[in-house]
Amino acid sequence: MNQQELLVKTTKRGAIEITQLVNDTITQFGVDGVLCHVFVAHTSASLIITGNEDPDILLDIEDYFQTHVADANPDYRHNNEGDFDMSGHIRTLLTGEAKTIPIQNKKLALGGFQGLFLYEHRAGIHNRKLIISVS
Repeated sequence: MNQQELLVKTTKRGAIEITQLVNDTITQFGVDGVLCHVFVAHTSASLIITGNEDPDILLDIEDYFQTHVADANPDYRHNNEGDFDMSGHIRTLLTGEAKTIPIQNKKLALGGFQGLFLYEHRAGIHNRKLIISVS
């Protein structure tokens, strides 16, 4: 198995497409793997696979989260780092911290309009650690 850690800097809440970054990492391994596992080692950032052909998709996802997992919910007890703290944890639980994707032709075998995204659930600047494993 080949494994590499990568840091991705986020500057605000929202999704950043990391498909090419992961594909480049697969290529750097120089092996013919069959599966790529990507894990984000944080409790307020997650990974999603969704459409990458229309930026409105990501805006609609964030609107959904703002409506259904709102910041500053008075029922939240945990808010050590601000109003977005507990909502970030809940969003991560809903979207997940890992993805395992087949590899074909030395790249992620995603559909024609699919992309792999790192989703930052907090405001502000963060360095998010990804662990990419190919087997």
